[in-house]
Amino acid sequence: MVGALRGHLAQFSPLYRTGALVDESSPAVLNTPLSKIMSTLTLADMNVLLYRCDTEERAEGGGCYNVPSWVPLKYGGLQGIVSVMADVRPKNDLGHPLCDHLRQGDWLMDYVANRLLAQEGTLQEVGRWFQAMFDYLRHAPRYLVPCYFDAIVLGAYTTALDHVFRQMSRFVQSGSSLVKQLALGSVQMCGAGLFEALPPLSPGVADVPQRCVSLAAGLPHFSSGVFRCWGRDTFISLRGLLLLTGRHLEARNMILAFAGTLRYGLIPNLLGQGAAARYNSRDAVWWWLQCVQDYCTLVPRGTDILRCPVSRMYPTNTSKPQPAGAWDQPLHDVVHEALQRHMQGIQFLEHDAGPQTDRNMSSQGFHVEAGVDQDTGFVSGGNRYNCGTWMDKMGESEKARNKGVPATPRDGSAVEMVGLCKSTLRWLVTLHGEGLFPHATVTIRREGRDLSVPYAEWDRKIQENFERLFYVSPDPLSPGDAHPHLVHKRGIYKDSCGASSPWCDYQLRPNFTIAMVVAPELFSVEKAWEALGVAEEKLLGPLGMKTLDPDDMVYCGVYDNELDNDNFNLARGFNYHQGPEWVWPVGYFLRAKLYFAKKMGQETYENTVHMVKNVLSRHSVHLERSSWKGLPELTNENGQYCPFSCESQAWSLATILEVLYDL
Repeated sequence: MVGALRGHLAQFSPLYRTGALVDESSPAVLNTPLSKIMSTLTLADMNVLLYRCDTEERAEGGGCYNVPSWVPLKYGGLQGIVSVMADVRPKNDLGHPLCDHLRQGDWLMDYVANRLLAQEGTLQEVGRWFQAMFDYLRHAPRYLVPCYFDAIVLGAYTTALDHVFRQMSRFVQSGSSLVKQLALGSVQMCGAGLFEALPPLSPGVADVPQRCVSLAAGLPHFSSGVFRCWGRDTFISLRGLLLLTGRHLEARNMILAFAGTLRYGLIPNLLGQGAAARYNSRDAVWWWLQCVQDYCTLVPRGTDILRCPVSRMYPTNTSKPQPAGAWDQPLHDVVHEALQRHMQGIQFLEHDAGPQTDRNMSSQGFHVEAGVDQDTGFVSGGNRYNCGTWMDKMGESEKARNKGVPATPRDGSAVEMVGLCKSTLRWLVTLHGEGLFPHATVTIRREGRDLSVPYAEWDRKIQENFERLFYVSPDPLSPGDAHPHLVHKRGIYKDSCGASSPWCDYQLRPNFTIAMVVAPELFSVEKAWEALGVAEEKLLGPLGMKTLDPDDMVYCGVYDNELDNDNFNLARGFNYHQGPEWVWPVGYFLRAKLYFAKKMGQETYENTVHMVKNVLSRHSVHLERSSWKGLPELTNENGQYCPFSCESQAWSLATILEVLYDL
């Protein structure tokens, strides 16, 4: 039996050739190399084969394997086993609980095979292959089982990875090991579960699979059910995880599915399959618009998407959900509507407002407001009782009296939203000039009549006002700053403009680097370079960016969501975005450094490339050591592990991959 098993394992040797092994006594499935069986698996199939955390597995009636007297595996798929054996193998740690468990019985073998046999299509064939291989292994001496089990699983795992990368872009196929590790985040996060996470697309859209892939925000906390899909997270992650990896069809479907949920001029924050969506995010729509632009720019014939039909779930603000295809319109009209609604002003009370929707939010927080400052062109909105951007921690502690108080309301004009708006306008002006976008103006009602505002004029107005109102001069005697007594860092760009608490405008946060990447034309090169230097000195951590200047009086770099004391600034994780080091902003910081370093000259650029590679080396080490094979949502100060963070976060993987693409 061992000899036969070794013969079948030979297919994983680099010297193996199809047809070199034919054993008439073997099950038929074993006479077909596993590589040939796997060649028909889609990347959505690979998500099942390789990954899916416990909550994803339980959503379909299963669960990750629990090793008795030890811990459950991180994934139901092969990665769960491979991550453990990667620690066992170099130490030859045959006393490990998993090895002991394998010697005692065949339960894990049954789990691996039966989990795949319960699936549909080619995954069942893979399950039969495992079943046949394990039938040989069951008859081997028990002391040999861990070794051969590892060989079987590792051989299947590496074969699967080969087929994953063959389905991805040339950037991934020819990329470094770090590029490939990050690209696997696309497979890890993107899956098509038993229950649809996205609303259905219009019947007029071509090549729609039976079940569309959706993108989990993070594992394990944001991976299944109503908490799987978030508008903001999806579109911060989409360029890196889908467009750069070559998954254009899935990217198109996500863009169109969310387009169908546009309401009030906004894209949902928490999607809830559309019918249970929450429209309490002011920035998700701008990230979505950026992704429409990125799709058109990066995908061959990408502008074709603008003519794709969008099935509007809510044709009007007060509509009840409509079935797919009942109300279709081209994507370019949906894009235009989002901008039109902002120019006219958005004001509404969230549907079903109250504790049944959000038990922590005060009644004032359910009032959503967004619009455009007519003097500056800046998109603005929000109030001190809600959080409209990614820094969205709502106070939860009655003991500390912060319940219902946003830690970071960022009302007024948040810097990254101004940048994303500018990026969209610049692109639409160009598209219209090329005859690819039919709209040139939005309208605003003034003194009882409609006035047209050309996109080009709106774009120009932002350009003229941005540095004047966002830049904090190094010179304390520089005229023009409305609140010079609130300045505590100079040579930076404000985090917001026009906040209800003016001191919030002047806080040093990493958000201005996002605007630098999407709309670099807003920034003077020397000023931008100086501001990036301050951010590097004050905010850059080992893996992430501090979300607040450590010199700020409310800075705290340790996030503890279980702490409930009388400290207003800390209780129940109130400091979620007041210091802990988030990973995804590092991607934008490094991309901004690379962009402006080129403008500063060759020597500066070469030194910056060296710095960027040093930073990325720490992400590479973390990926290698992580049993989740991911990058975390955040770390505590100085890169310390945070137990309340997602272990693998979509936008963390995506934005670091984007840095490598820029390099």
